Amino acid sequence: MISMFLAVLRGFLYAFRGIVCTLREERNFRIHLVAVFFVTWFAFLYEVTAGQALVLLLCCSAVLSLELLNTAVENAVDLSTAEICPLAKKAKDAAAGAVLVSAVGSVIAAVIMFRDPLHWSFLWEKIISPVRMVCFVLFAVLALFFIKGHNKPEND
Repeated sequence: MISMFLAVLRGFLYAFRGIVCTLREERNFRIHLVAVFFVTWFAFLYEVTAGQALVLLLCCSAVLSLELLNTAVENAVDLSTAEICPLAKKAKDAAAGAVLVSAVGSVIAAVIMFRDPLHWSFLWEKIISPVRMVCFVLFAVLALFFIKGHNKPEND
């Protein structure tokens, strides 16, 4: 029983390490995380319903998950061949395309969700407060540094 629990715990540890590694090495994953942060902040201020929050959660989870899979595909393809190969390019492009489809779908869902003009005037009053504006600018600047980060080292 304990060994089964440890095996499950080890599996979670591997998954967490994969997320952390991708976070450290992949700029696009960091960009998506920053987008998730701002969408969450915006949704909180907009006072989304539980159903809308669920849609946002699913959209954000899909984009982040597909970005992780895209990274896995790119790394596996790079590991399998050092040469330029048309099939390797197709695999990498298709994985990147999956992320793009998910991200565009998520943006469309957000636009539809946040289209109510009555909410916008109410939201503007909330955002325009000096404290929130300072927080927004501070988070935006921090987000730029976070996104810049450091990318994976180049092979010698």
